[in-house]
Amino acid sequence: MLPLEHSWYRKLLVFALALGAAGGLWALLFMGVVDTGTGFFFGDAGTGWWTGAWWWVPLTALGGLAVAVLRTTWTVSPTVPGAIAIARQAWIDTKTAPSWVAISVVSLIFGASLGPSFALVVMGGAFGSWLVTRLGIEDDEAKHEYTLTGMAGGLGSAFAAPIFATVLASELSPTPKENYLAAFIPELFGATVGALIFYGVTGSAILGSYPLPAFEFQYIHLLIGALLGVLAAVVLILFALISKAVSVAFEHLRSPPVRGAVGGALVGLIAWALPLTATGGTTQLATELQISAALGSGFLAAVLIAKMVAVALSQSSGFLGGMVFPMIFVGGTAGLLVHSLFPGIPIALCVGAMLAAVPGAFLTAPVALVLIAFGTVGIAPEAMVPVGLAVVTAHITVSLFQTVIARRHSLALEEEK
Repeated sequence: MLPLEHSWYRKLLVFALALGAAGGLWALLFMGVVDTGTGFFFGDAGTGWWTGAWWWVPLTALGGLAVAVLRTTWTVSPTVPGAIAIARQAWIDTKTAPSWVAISVVSLIFGASLGPSFALVVMGGAFGSWLVTRLGIEDDEAKHEYTLTGMAGGLGSAFAAPIFATVLASELSPTPKENYLAAFIPELFGATVGALIFYGVTGSAILGSYPLPAFEFQYIHLLIGALLGVLAAVVLILFALISKAVSVAFEHLRSPPVRGAVGGALVGLIAWALPLTATGGTTQLATELQISAALGSGFLAAVLIAKMVAVALSQSSGFLGGMVFPMIFVGGTAGLLVHSLFPGIPIALCVGAMLAAVPGAFLTAPVALVLIAFGTVGIAPEAMVPVGLAVVTAHITVSLFQTVIARRHSLALEEEK
């Protein structure tokens, strides 16, 4: 049942259109600025070793320095929550949102290996939080739903279909199961309007659709999907270890400007060596899928590791941006690597499963990720089953790994006592 007896919900069904329109317009402005900047600095790069530009190194160093100065000037907290954490708390402080978005713009233009999802969530959600406050609505559930609808409106421009953004926002939200449908409907309204505005102007979504050769489903693909899920968990655990190592190393750099400049320079160096690792990864993923037959296993492995290092460096340097799109790139690249090593496994299954399972290993949004994989690589409906198995297996594997680590840590503490 929809809570139509509440006036705030009836208003939300109407204001969802405005929230979606605001999200679409903000996304147009944000992506217009970011795409223009990254296209100017990082466009027309090659795809092989050392085919980038040497001056990317000082450019990204300057970007890291600029971000550090802005964070200090605006007194931005060293621990800004990510887009996922923001969606889970379903509320944004409208006073801090503008500075976060501005820093994200600078970060992405100057080559941070991060994506736009952070700014899209912050912009849309902040408008929802502002609107519910202006309406004088004090109900906590209402505050959450207005904010989430704004987030869905911002994310609507990100994927090939607005339903993907709606499901993603709904799965990450703190909305109780019994209120799921009531929250889903206005979020879908907002995401649809946002997508229509963005697509109507640009003719595409931020993460486009890249159809791969179709394959005939076989029952063995269920086992392959589960195994790919385990492999995706291994990839994510490797990324976590890389991130931890980079974070520990950067703790020795006490000065934020030094940390930003050094980290930015290293990100630029990686992009110079392997241009496919540059920026957020959506354009580079499309390029990889188009020329996959010409990319060797060793080169794909290098791109995969380098991208994870670049993302970890971007985070430790102070850049602000989203993790969803870089992790989709990591998953897609890992899928291409699997196919290059085992060409008997259909490329659409490899890429679709890994593209969804790598972010699915840490995101509690399995349905959204399966749908995103379905729309991104154009897999057949029956292929969604092994892809779904990959996502679930990846998430379970990472959860078991975390449980074992936590148990060992607890036992170590008890032994010290």
